[in-house]
Order: sequence, then C-alpha cells, then structure tokens
Amino acid sequence: MSPRSRCAVVALLAAACGPGPAATYGPHRVDIPVSDGRIPTKGPPRGMMLRENAPAGGARREAPFPAVARSRLANGMGIDVVTARALPIVQVRVIVRIGAGYAGNPAAALLTADMLKDGGTRALSSAELVRRIETLGADLSVTTDADATVLATAVPKEQLAEVMGLVAQVVREPRFDGEELRKRKARAIDEAEDAARSSGAVAALRVVFRELYPEKTPYASFGLIPAEIARVDGAVVRDVHRRFYVPRATTLVLAGDIEPAAARELGERHFGSWSGGEPARVDLAPPRPPPSPRLFVAHRPKSAQSDVYVALVGPSRSSPEWPSARVATQILGGGVASRLFADVREQRSLAYRTNAQVLERARGEQPVVLYAGTQTEKTAQAVTALLENVAAMSASPLRDAEVETARRYLADVLAIRMETIGSIADMVVTQEVFGLPDGYWDAYRKAVRGTERAEAELAAKKIYVSEHALVVVAGDADVVGPELARFGEVTVVDPEKEWKTVRTIREANR
Repeated sequence: MSPRSRCAVVALLAAACGPGPAATYGPHRVDIPVSDGRIPTKGPPRGMMLRENAPAGGARREAPFPAVARSRLANGMGIDVVTARALPIVQVRVIVRIGAGYAGNPAAALLTADMLKDGGTRALSSAELVRRIETLGADLSVTTDADATVLATAVPKEQLAEVMGLVAQVVREPRFDGEELRKRKARAIDEAEDAARSSGAVAALRVVFRELYPEKTPYASFGLIPAEIARVDGAVVRDVHRRFYVPRATTLVLAGDIEPAAARELGERHFGSWSGGEPARVDLAPPRPPPSPRLFVAHRPKSAQSDVYVALVGPSRSSPEWPSARVATQILGGGVASRLFADVREQRSLAYRTNAQVLERARGEQPVVLYAGTQTEKTAQAVTALLENVAAMSASPLRDAEVETARRYLADVLAIRMETIGSIADMVVTQEVFGLPDGYWDAYRKAVRGTERAEAELAAKKIYVSEHALVVVAGDADVVGPELARFGEVTVVDPEKEWKTVRTIREANR
C-alpha cells in the first residue's frame, strides 16, 4: 500500500492524518452488561424490587425444517411440496429466475413482472383477473428482487385448482396491454422521481451497488431511474417474457394441506403443456471492493439528516464461513444487543437508528453494510464512529457473551420463522433461489450454534477491513461535503439528475 493510501485509511478512522482529537473506539468504551445472576451487594434504591434470577432453561426443543418433496415436469419446471394439515389452506409460490438486473435494463424485468398482473391475460383483462382471484378468497402479489420474480398467494384448499388455473394464465399468457403499460410506466416514473427526492436509502444504495459491482452487470443497479423506464415498450417486455419466463427457469412451491401426488397433478394440468427453451444466460459478476477507501455524497439539498452507509464485502452464501460471518455481523449491528446500538446510538447519541446487515445475493460474495441515520451536523462524527467500529471488529477480540447472544438469536429465530406455513413456503423459495441443498436450514442452524469465538473473530478480520471501505452518505452535500473532505476526496452525485457526478470536493489541507 502506498503512503497516500495508508494515510487515507488513517484519515477515515481518525479524521485526519495530522494532529487532531484522538479516536474514540466505541466498543472499547461500552460493554453491554451481562448479569452473572448474583444479587448486588449494595441494596437497590427505595421502592425498587430486586430482580429474581431467571429459572433454569429447559432442554432446547428441536424444530427441524419440514421435508420438501421435489419433482420435475417433463418440460423442466420444478415442483416443491411441503405438506402441513393444520389448516385447509395452501400457500402458492411461483418462482421465475429473473432478478431486477437480469435483462440488462432493470426497468425491463420490473415492468414485465408488474404487467403480469396489471396487464391481464389473453383471456382476462386486468380488472377481470383481480376480481376472479379475489372472489376465490385469494390475493395475488408479484414481486421482483435481485435474483427472482415471485408470484404469491394463499388459497382455501377447495379453491386451489381454480386459482392455479388463473396463476398459470398470468405466468404463461400475459396480455401486456399497451395502454396498461403506458399507465404503469407513468406511475413508475413518478415513483422513481419521488424516491430520488425523498428516500435517503434509495439515494445511497444506488451508489453502493453501482460502485461495488462491475458496470452493466445484474447486481450493479438498485431502484430505477426515469430514463431506464422510458426505454421499455411492449416489444421489450414481450422479449423479456420470451427469454426468461420458461419452464426450466420456474419452480412451483405448494405448502399446506396438499399431498405431493395431488400437487404434481395440478402442476401437470396447468403447466405441463407449457414450452420454452433454455433460460437466458446471465453473468452474475462478484463484487469488487475498492482498493482504497472511497467517499460519495448523494446530494439532498436542505436535508436535516443524513443516511450514512459503510459498505464492505463478506463471504458467499454457500461458503463454509457463512455461519460465522453471520455471527460476526450480528455482534456488530444485529439489534439492541449489538455494538453499534450500544456505542453509536446509546453512548455517543450519533444516530436515530444504526445496524449492520448483509444485502444477500444469490451468487458470489455478499455486500455487508453498516448504517446510521443521523442529524446533518453529526454526519462526520457518525462516519468516524462507524469506521471505528469496523476497525475494532478486526483488531479487538470478541467477548464470549456477545458471541453466545448472537449465535443463540440467529439459531432460535429460525424456529420463530417456521411458525407459519407461509413463512415455510418463503424459506423454500429462498432455498431455490440461492441454490441451497436439502437440509440446509437444519445444517445452518447447527453450524451457527456451534460457531466458536475464534471462528467469528476470523470471519470479522476478513470482512471488516477498513482499507476497502466504501462510504456513501445521502445528505446535504453543501453542509456535510466540506467536513467529509478531511477524510479524503468526496464525489458528489445528484439523485435528481440520475445520480450523475456534479462535483468533487478535494481532500482538505492537513
């Protein structure tokens, strides 16, 4: 690393390469109290009751993930079934493997998905389709994330066959009505312009993904801009549907009061005659952390607060290091027991909200982001605090108590997620989209429970490397930009001008 790069890292952590106030490492100053169960030697204030020791916990009850019966139709479409007879309800999910950026222009995939429902089918107008579905006691949603488009509904068992027929029409035979597309595009442009003006998260995260991933690859975008939407027409959505909406890229998930044989018969009846070629190939390039720290401000004039993000890169979802990496990230920013909450929010009062999370993608290493929502005048301090916590995660030993808290939470929250058959259906969707093997959820929970402190520390050292930090602030660049320039050169982009670079604030003199 060159002397200038080393200086930039120090600047990001200590606010200047030269003399200045000493850095205060939050996690070194604040320990989350962990009771040893003993009564304090000094009595409590008058009127305060002594807290009794909690009763000893009983044996942990295992809650294994239910079995998934998998099959495949002759045309290549998958069928996954989870049988649960508690209620006469069936959860329906249709997964099509087309993420937001898979078709090049992210607006193309998103508008195609929207038009599945909004545009109607060959046999039914949009209004007729919605009325038929609601008459059957169901409600169809269509969502697109980074790696899949998912149609979802829940239906009484006796109405399942009819609802399946309607869902099959939506997937196989969309109308793509030109007038409906025009109206949907107009709404999408209004929504995109409003998000650019009013959402600090959208303003910042578009920069995060643009900078982490190679240009024009599927994960390099976040949200939409009006120019992308304007380029989509009927020919584009029909082409997207032809290339991506094919049986081999689709899986039907049915969870609830249904047997695998009955599920397969329904799938064969409604999707068996569906034909299509191989799914379009997509280059899912991995993220590329910056070789040295970089700073951006997404300009939001007159904003009273800033949204601060620090982006790094963690292991892939399929990596053996994934469970220990999740434990490390939980320790840093996974709720009120985390270091960020104790330090940045409680001790230093620098954030309304703060956390650390993984922004999961189906392939490659995963973006890990630290976040703090703060007042404009505290923005530079919040950046310093987040970076100090990054440094402390890789430089300081973890405590046994925080490791135990993190791994118990991560393991036990899966049991809570499995309380509803709808959540189980969604977890099967996650397995399919991420290519996770059968038995994954039980194996993951076991691995998390067995994560040792040394393993979590090793994961933290690999992820939380300050030299590769990408810092993005959504806020008033006129106010926060000059202060952030003491860390290094600041690139200012304007979300209302489609995130174009509008100026550069040079590194402040030291």
